[in-house]
Amino acid sequence: MINHTPANGGKTVGNIENGDWISFTPYVLGNAKNFTARVSSAGAGGTLEIRSGSPTGRLLGTVTVPVTGDWETFQDVKTTLTKPPTGTTTLSLVFKGGAGALFDVDDFTIGTG
Repeated sequence: MINHTPANGGKTVGNIENGDWISFTPYVLGNAKNFTARVSSAGAGGTLEIRSGSPTGRLLGTVTVPVTGDWETFQDVKTTLTKPPTGTTTLSLVFKGGAGALFDVDDFTIGTG
């Protein structure tokens, strides 16, 4: 966790590099239709993959994270989720991109609308 005053709660998942991931268990996706993340990047930017089961599990969606110009300049990015599982699963966010620090994740929401 990295301290960033403008982040919701004052902290972000930071120092993200290519291939890093975080998981949440148990997670119920139910009727999930979309994924929105609040991100920042003074690095390379990259992509964020949403996966079920494990960091190498079924790909539910991918969203591009742009360079926002500063680690404390946040922007929402959104993608549609494809066929999320019913019941309880492990939700994994997998981070991809070039070399060095890619981006920070402040928070995320999963929507049904």
